[in-house]
Amino acid sequence: MDKQPVSLDEPVEDIVERFPKASAFLLERGVICIRCGEPAWCALRELVEEKGLDGEAIVAELNAYLRS
Repeated sequence: MDKQPVSLDEPVEDIVERFPKASAFLLERGVICIRCGEPAWCALRELVEEKGLDGEAIVAELNAYLRS
């Protein structure tokens, strides 16, 4: 991957801008990061915690997905 990996504390809008396909990955896991056509205005950690998911696992899976 030529870009820095995603982190839990990164703003969702930055993640979606850098990696547009990240939104589909997150949506498949129940993490809605696009609302009304706009990225959520928070860090990824907040969305993951709302769903009660393991943030470290999600970020590891997301970064692996983005490398493929």
